[in-house]
Amino acid sequence: MSLQKELFKGKGGLGGIGDSGGNSGNYLHNTASVQEDEVLEEIDYEEENNILESLSTTFIKPRRKKDYTPVSWDTCFDSCRDIKIPDSEDVFKAYEIHGTSENCPLFVFHHGAAYSALSFALSCSYIKQLMNGSCTMFAYDCRGHGYTKTSDDNNLSLDILSQDLVKVLKAAYGDDVITSRDIFLIGHSMGGCVVADAASKGLIPSMTCIAVIDVVEGSALEAISGMLGFLRTRPTEFRSIENAIQWSVKSSTIRNVESSRITLPSILIESKQNDTTKYVWRTDLATSQPYWEGWFLGLSEKFLSAKAAKFLILAGTDRLDKPLTIAQMQGKYQLLVLPDVGHMVQEDAPDRTANALVEFWKRNERLILPVKQAIS
Repeated sequence: MSLQKELFKGKGGLGGIGDSGGNSGNYLHNTASVQEDEVLEEIDYEEENNILESLSTTFIKPRRKKDYTPVSWDTCFDSCRDIKIPDSEDVFKAYEIHGTSENCPLFVFHHGAAYSALSFALSCSYIKQLMNGSCTMFAYDCRGHGYTKTSDDNNLSLDILSQDLVKVLKAAYGDDVITSRDIFLIGHSMGGCVVADAASKGLIPSMTCIAVIDVVEGSALEAISGMLGFLRTRPTEFRSIENAIQWSVKSSTIRNVESSRITLPSILIESKQNDTTKYVWRTDLATSQPYWEGWFLGLSEKFLSAKAAKFLILAGTDRLDKPLTIAQMQGKYQLLVLPDVGHMVQEDAPDRTANALVEFWKRNERLILPVKQAIS
């Protein structure tokens, strides 16, 4: 049977119209059959072959192969440095995008568990374009993560992580940074718990804005019971960093391949086994299980009690718990739900995340009014 007859039959001819209408349907069907035969007689086999060739060249396009090679941090950040904490052995790895002045607003980013500061790399690069040098951006690897080394990398209690945040900022910019410079705290997942805890305790008095990304107390506490099961489904090792990047994208752990190419190298470490090089997770998330409940317990109250403009960015409305739902209806914070993203919101949609953060900051930044001069 010719291609044209298959196309006619695939559409049910014209008989699909009026099939339930009695004789009119039969008449249309018969008329269509006559018209079909007349049309098909006019098309020869050579023309049919031409149509097949045309279809193959029109609809079958080669798929572009994705690039999974690692990308360096300096494609997004201006500098990278080690922050030594005074009177301790702790050294934190930090990445910066410099503002045009030393006293310009400071955007501070805290990553989630098992990730690193580079999970904010692409978002920061977009913010740089939007802010045009009017702010400094600072992202660091918290203890037990990335390239940071401390005397106790396994202690991931919320109180310690909050203290680290203050110590790192003081060591990086001077003791008065937490009182004299406008600060915007941004935290993802576990990092959201850290910035909310620090804000609720008043550890950073000059903080004017806080943003928490995709973490809510109620849903997080409910998810704890299944976390170990989830971790068992993850690969424990990879043949190469490229292999890990490919896995992260295909598993939708990080849906944006460009972000994954920057992030993954910093959360993996080389391991040699029997003359074979493998790459394993730098942070064993399962060992932090004793701290999970402490991260999330009381998060909603801490977030809502922060003396600053509050912003919550989520990947879905189903993540909202009752206290946040009520507070949102009362206008106590700004809520943004980004569709078509996973838990790694700032990596899956770095441009939309950056736009949202900049718009929120500009709407809530502290106004500096000109000093009125006395008229003599």
